[in-house]
Amino acid sequence: MHIQRIINLFRNTVLPATLNSYSIIFFFNNKLLACVIMLVSFFNFFAGLSGLVAVLVTVLIANSMGFDRIQLKSGVYSFNALLAGIGMGTFFDPGLVFFTLLLLAALLTLILSVTLGGWLYKYGLPFLSIPFVITFWFIVLPSSLFENLGLTQHNIYWMNEVYAIGGNPMLKFFQTMDTLPVYKMVDIYLRSMSSIFFQDNLIAGLLIAVALVICSRIAFLLSIIGFISAYFFAKFSGSAAASITYYNIGANYMMVAIAIGGFFVIPSKYSYLWAVFLVPLTSLVLLFMSKLLGFIHLPVFSLPFSLVVILFVYFLMLRVSPSKLVLTPIQYYSPEINLYTYNNNKNRLSNFLYFPFYLPFWGEWTVAQGHNGRHTHKGNWSSAFDFMIFDNESKTYTSNGLFCENYHCYNKPILAPADGIVEEIIDNVDDNEIGKIDTINNWGNTIIIRHLFGLYTQLSHLKQGSFKVSKGDFVKRGDLLAHCGNSGRSPEPHLHFQVQITPILGSRTIDYPFAYYYEKEKTEQQLYQFTKPREGALVSGVTTNPLLKAAFDIMPNTVLKYSYLNSRGIEREEQWESYTDDYNYKYLYCKETESSAYYVNDGSMFYFTAFYGNKKSLLYYFYLSAYNVFLGDPANREMKTPMPLNVIRNKRINVWFHDFIAPFYTYICVWHFIQPEYTNNLSDAEMLILKSKIQVSVFGKERRESDSMIILSENCLKEFTYESNKTKIRAKCINS
Repeated sequence: MHIQRIINLFRNTVLPATLNSYSIIFFFNNKLLACVIMLVSFFNFFAGLSGLVAVLVTVLIANSMGFDRIQLKSGVYSFNALLAGIGMGTFFDPGLVFFTLLLLAALLTLILSVTLGGWLYKYGLPFLSIPFVITFWFIVLPSSLFENLGLTQHNIYWMNEVYAIGGNPMLKFFQTMDTLPVYKMVDIYLRSMSSIFFQDNLIAGLLIAVALVICSRIAFLLSIIGFISAYFFAKFSGSAAASITYYNIGANYMMVAIAIGGFFVIPSKYSYLWAVFLVPLTSLVLLFMSKLLGFIHLPVFSLPFSLVVILFVYFLMLRVSPSKLVLTPIQYYSPEINLYTYNNNKNRLSNFLYFPFYLPFWGEWTVAQGHNGRHTHKGNWSSAFDFMIFDNESKTYTSNGLFCENYHCYNKPILAPADGIVEEIIDNVDDNEIGKIDTINNWGNTIIIRHLFGLYTQLSHLKQGSFKVSKGDFVKRGDLLAHCGNSGRSPEPHLHFQVQITPILGSRTIDYPFAYYYEKEKTEQQLYQFTKPREGALVSGVTTNPLLKAAFDIMPNTVLKYSYLNSRGIEREEQWESYTDDYNYKYLYCKETESSAYYVNDGSMFYFTAFYGNKKSLLYYFYLSAYNVFLGDPANREMKTPMPLNVIRNKRINVWFHDFIAPFYTYICVWHFIQPEYTNNLSDAEMLILKSKIQVSVFGKERRESDSMIILSENCLKEFTYESNKTKIRAKCINS
């Protein structure tokens, strides 16, 4: 039992934390990059061993002290210990004093990482490699006072280490590779890449560069941009002697370009441009700090990179209206995924930006006057809507239209657009005679509802005496408030609707969308999400389908269990349990595959927002199948939703080349289509089938990526299938 617990600790915590300590230096959680960096660090065997020991010590201490497991596994707490260990192994000889200091250095980097992290994270800022720099200062400055700690020659005569490990054949191989007739700029770039780990080695730099381009084309390109910017600025300014060393190029300039160009900022032409600008600024900071710290014989190391990145990120955070340079909202530890996910979510997840308002009536109404309307929606009141009902002859009334009762919308029910508390009711204004207006009581009979502090809706021109609620009442979305009238500044019956930030009658309007509504185009209804209906549009509200609502109402602590045959024909089972995280976001978690799929159900739409974990798990295939499901009337036509490019794994599509130019131009798009089909009649359906597919568009030419089918019955997700070129899965719910 004790041995099994140790094995689980190593597999679930120590191993991922150790590997990520290597790759997160380049802002990745990537096993390939981690293994390559670990291999490269052992080119100087003792330095590599010291770095690994420092990481293991830090991980074990942090785990035993009970620090955040997710942060620990990401490598955030231990990568500074790795740098400190490699640095110490590079500059000092092994011995009892050395290893004692190494353990103390590992502990100090952990304390500094946790402490600085706790302080800077309050402001949304990283601590980067500051703990490593401070720790190394604590070792270097008093090192001459330790008689039993000597400077090493390993980093100077590293070829001797190669000979000791592999003999003459390995020595000749390394000598040949290290003296390849490489173009000077390429040679400097590769050696600069290796210098991040205290080496001057062409092979090491080449391995890291190859691993980097495999992991991220954007990061690789940014490393080149940072290198070229640094090189030519140094030549231009004449500061080459002080700032163009391999280490400064690698650990400062290239890392600044990667951090700002593609990690902390969403990759774009603007982030690339700022990466170019920040390299000379980093050079200035480096030269200043080199002079300043030179008086006390302390190395600068990567401190300029850390300071410039932290200051610039904070600088961006203080903007009132962010524009072209967008800070990464959710960090996926990949520039490509950050970019594709952001581009996909900035419109799709717009509901996170708004409290949802729904149309305040039943049936089909026309937007008689929209925002910046032709008549009265001007200036401070420009962001408002007037709704009326037109018949097939485009008339708003029957008979001669001389009386309010002749108008189609008169006395029609007016509903609460969302949950809230009735803040104010005005119910003392008579309806106008047709053609006459009341300029004294401009808004007529009105109800004002507080939905959130600082967010109110005002519904005006209502019928006197028709109110069904009182001031102070709590109302739910869809509750009957009153009836449409013709009071106030209203020449004929209509409903005025506006959103405002104060409860004062006639407050300044704010530009605000409706959550979900239908707009009729010819004979078909088109669903619109979190947008504003155009003037003249025929709109109607959405209704929720009971079967869809019940099946996708996955509440926390719900357990879904499925059996399925995988691609090899082997029967497997997966169990998903619904949880909420610290931010109250819901997600499905599969313990068998350690995978999580975050989802939202706002009552009208069920959709997944993110997936983490095994992309061969059943949960991932369900994530792709039910990526976006409208819970309303299934009679609507096929729904089309964009997906991030990183969800596809089709080798026939050259995503690599696209990654290089994606910050500037996108020519590959991924779309999710879903359409419901009843097996019974529409009014009394016991079963519903959702058919979905994923299509990839390359320069407008579409090809199908996968097909899925979800069967709903007995108010649950009874069965689903997923089929692509290489995968065919059929899963059945086996909940007892």
